[in-house]
Amino acid sequence: MVLKLAKPSLSFKWRGFNVEVYSMDEKGLEDLAFCARLSRKNPLWHEGLVVCACSDILDARTVSLAFLKEGRVLMEQVCYAALPNYRRVVKVKGEDVMVSSPIIRAYGIFKELASRLMEAGKT
Repeated sequence: MVLKLAKPSLSFKWRGFNVEVYSMDEKGLEDLAFCARLSRKNPLWHEGLVVCACSDILDARTVSLAFLKEGRVLMEQVCYAALPNYRRVVKVKGEDVMVSSPIIRAYGIFKELASRLMEAGKT
């Protein structure tokens, strides 16, 4: 069974896998950090860019089967924001809200994702 999805916004090869990103959105750093915290995701920093990937519609089973059976890495939603210098935490202070979101140095596929976004002029 091959999962058919709309054409990805960004696709690239990484270590023999086909990476497909279906939606990309540039955000303000505080908005990205706040969303990441609420959705329990970790923003990842690489060379001046913070990226955060999440899936709201695609379930874990679908993503796992595409990876295991077809060698596809599906990223439903990727948000990104500029952050020239690495820092470990972004603190968001709002009206009645204060949130601290850790920023992790990117690894593996996320380094490549950040590099591809920068190459595509998404920063």
